[in-house]
Amino acid sequence: MAEPEPPPDETPGETISLIDEDGVERVFALHDAFDVEGVTHYLVEGVEDPELVLVLKEVEGSLVSLDAEEFDQVMALLESEST
Repeated sequence: MAEPEPPPDETPGETISLIDEDGVERVFALHDAFDVEGVTHYLVEGVEDPELVLVLKEVEGSLVSLDAEEFDQVMALLESEST
């Protein structure tokens, strides 16, 4: 007998797998993709750890985390666009 599927609101949509600096694979749910000054950024949330929320940017086909200054700039831009 197959296991029942989780309710739709608990099933992540598109997911991506990332390898952290310790070589551990983590799965993230993709919440949003947006462009900032010609660079694609992604808002992702850990599937196993929903408190782990990251903003990543695409650089030469790879996803990299933002430094603190970049993060603050992107968040300020997103907040100004939502008001």
